[in-house]
Amino acid sequence: MKRFLTTLAILLVVILAGLTALVLLINPNDFRGYLVERVEKQSGYKLTLQDDMRWHVWPKLSIISGKMSLTAPGAEMPFITADNMRLDVELLPLLSHQLEVKEVMLKGAVVRQTPESKAIPKVSPISIPRDISRPVVEPRANNWQLNIAKVKISDSLIIWQMKDGEQLNLRDIDISLKTDEKKQVSLEMSTKVNRDRREVMLNVNANADMSAYPYQINGKITQLDYILSGTELPENGISGGLSSDFTIKNDSIKAISLDNLNLTANDSQLQGRISAEFDKKTRYQAELSGDVLNLNTLLPELAPTKITEMARSTPVIKNSASSSFSLFNSAYAAPAPNATIMAKPIITSVTIENKEYDLTHWGDIEFTLKLALNKLLYKDLEINNFKLDALNNPNSLNIQTLTGQILQGDFSLPTVISTSIVPAHISMDITMNNIPLQPLLRVFNQPENFSGLISAKGNLEGTGYNRKAFYHYWQGTLNTSVTQFKMQGLNVPQVIQQSVAQATDKVIYPEDIESYTQADNVIAQFKLAPKGKVTVNSLDAQAEAYQIKGQGKVDLQRHDLDVMLFVNIKKGWGKENEFIRQLAKIEIPLRLYGDWNAIQYELNIEKLLRDQLQQKAKQAIDNWLNKQDAESPEVKALNQLLKKI
Repeated sequence: MKRFLTTLAILLVVILAGLTALVLLINPNDFRGYLVERVEKQSGYKLTLQDDMRWHVWPKLSIISGKMSLTAPGAEMPFITADNMRLDVELLPLLSHQLEVKEVMLKGAVVRQTPESKAIPKVSPISIPRDISRPVVEPRANNWQLNIAKVKISDSLIIWQMKDGEQLNLRDIDISLKTDEKKQVSLEMSTKVNRDRREVMLNVNANADMSAYPYQINGKITQLDYILSGTELPENGISGGLSSDFTIKNDSIKAISLDNLNLTANDSQLQGRISAEFDKKTRYQAELSGDVLNLNTLLPELAPTKITEMARSTPVIKNSASSSFSLFNSAYAAPAPNATIMAKPIITSVTIENKEYDLTHWGDIEFTLKLALNKLLYKDLEINNFKLDALNNPNSLNIQTLTGQILQGDFSLPTVISTSIVPAHISMDITMNNIPLQPLLRVFNQPENFSGLISAKGNLEGTGYNRKAFYHYWQGTLNTSVTQFKMQGLNVPQVIQQSVAQATDKVIYPEDIESYTQADNVIAQFKLAPKGKVTVNSLDAQAEAYQIKGQGKVDLQRHDLDVMLFVNIKKGWGKENEFIRQLAKIEIPLRLYGDWNAIQYELNIEKLLRDQLQQKAKQAIDNWLNKQDAESPEVKALNQLLKKI
């Protein structure tokens, strides 16, 4: 045992002595000129080492340099600067004059991608033909050979200046880049990017095949994790990951493609393929599909806006011929005793400016997008089997397919956006079948007092593409049909029945007062004009006990309306007499007007009763005259008088 330990100690002493002798015999500064020469010969970049190079033997055999910089040909500023550089080298290759670098580590590096750090190409002189039958042997000015297996950058900064001049800073960068003799490269990187009070954290692992570089690079992003947080983002931010195969081509047309793409963002998932070609015009193609795309967790502005409490005005007292009710805040079949009118600001129209809705820059790119989702969540809408097929060309964006299903209903909204003009013009063909009405109203922040299943067909067009533009500049027609219709807050037939019961005892006051109007089917035709003016060309609501027809106008900007209804009530008068039988045959006019939150109604019961009495008297006289001699002067005079009435 003693002999073994003695032998081991001697061996260790020999190894340490050899290392010490090697370090003492080889001056690392001998590599300075060789490193500078090889870097400039291989890449054209100028390597500058400001301080002396020295050995570092623990825990790795390394060559350490002070401040360094790497400058592109003709550039004003270095592309890379670092506080120090460390080269981890292999021991045995040094004996055969080979500098085998296992790892290059830069600490405190600053990488600049700005116009000042870019290379300025030199004008090459006219080449002289040479004899290609004999190989050209490059003279060696140095007996050393250089191989680098790994590059590592830590605690560093990348300054990236974009085309518009704005600089993007990538901070706290840690990069590990490994390569082998087959030119297979692996990359690990983590960084943070801050901009406009938003931050994105990235962690990337990728592999690349550089054997065909610079003409083609193939590889795989095995993992890309990100966290996006800051202003104008969801409270908990957006986080997710990405994995994909990629191909970069540098032929006559530069191209990049991402295949077998898997992308997650919060609780949303997408898979598919994305490719791009960079020619005179940039062309993009994307084919994506997914199980769920939840826009509510990605776009916080889609959340319902908070409605501030409106100021209440003093009660307004109306005469018997005109009463009010609050359609969207209260539920009354007849006017409330102390009904109040809710004050609401008026949205005034503004002149559209040329700088708004400018999409002319879309003409510089061409793209096709195909998106298929099992489920799309948008506010309270759950859209199943959502499909989008879009094609962008220099003049317009054609959304050829925009379809989906909501519960038992479906919709189709093919759209053309003219991007070559300012402001952009949009034309949309609308087809809906049995879509739930209440969720639609909720999505567009409209009163939810209406429910049913809506079917619609029509066309809407206008300039602009947001809510303000729709209320100010859009126009078109829409034919609608709503089944299982219900309007909360107003029972139109009972309003009339109560008013008639107060004027005559021939009608019984309704006992079961319901706070809604319902119909089996409602057919309406609407015409939208600029500034949010809607004309109700026709309205026909069919129910078992009554029929309601009408027409009128609605102002989407001022939130008011003026609609004339003609109501024929067949049942529910409570009695059976001649007066009731006459009422069941006529259409009773009822005018609705005023602010949405305090709609007034006008019902002239006295005129209705007077007309009925006049009609009854006329019928009695007609019956008496039929029994008299039609040729007598008295009968002729009465007939002429009745015709005037």
